[in-house]
Amino acid sequence: MGKLHVMPSPDPPVTEQSPKAAKQEPKAMPDLTIWKSAPRERTQEYFPVYSKISRAMQAAMRRWVRTWFHANPELLQRPHSAYPFLVYMCTTPFYGRQANVFTYDVQRTDVLVKAYRSAATRLKGELEALNTRRFDWFTREHYFAYRSKHVVEYVSKNQRSIYRMFNTETELMDAILKFTQIDIPSMKFEDALADLRRSFRVNLRRFSKEVDLSEHADELLRIATEILLTSEAEASSLPLAA
Repeated sequence: MGKLHVMPSPDPPVTEQSPKAAKQEPKAMPDLTIWKSAPRERTQEYFPVYSKISRAMQAAMRRWVRTWFHANPELLQRPHSAYPFLVYMCTTPFYGRQANVFTYDVQRTDVLVKAYRSAATRLKGELEALNTRRFDWFTREHYFAYRSKHVVEYVSKNQRSIYRMFNTETELMDAILKFTQIDIPSMKFEDALADLRRSFRVNLRRFSKEVDLSEHADELLRIATEILLTSEAEASSLPLAA
């Protein structure tokens, strides 16, 4: 499989129906020392800030996966390998639930049902956007828009691959929480940051056997940091309570 191309997060996905955008330089990394003041557990800001960070990270991963998927159409020749990617990138990022739940919990059937429902509402359009003309009819038959329900049902019954994808999101968010709640208070900041970067690379590499997302580790850190900076700026602009 080909490596993922670095795509800045605001750009639309590159598909076979649209021309490739001009390559842009990655954005500069913001000041990472802002993490020293990240919200602590049991504070008022804890859930709102980390749920925003988690959603931004999940959204970025779906963009990168979609870009890779459209750049590697040979995967379409193996429908049962392609289906989990299609469902994953059509799921809505998990909003979060109070009590440290920021990503889809693969142990919760009710949560996964909601994930698959969210994918079903978008999958038809995703299938319509695929260019399968180069393939034989038998391959194209798997991706006709009317088969969106079949694709979701297949993945919901064969969940190993999408479990791995959702679990990667959980591990990435756990790494953020370990970084802010345990490592920064107990280690040198540079060492804690190095551990976070290492964890990002390892877990992004584990996302799927088909694609290595680890080259996006620093981009993911930049996205998370920008959300934290925005949250801090918003909090500082609020009027003080009387």
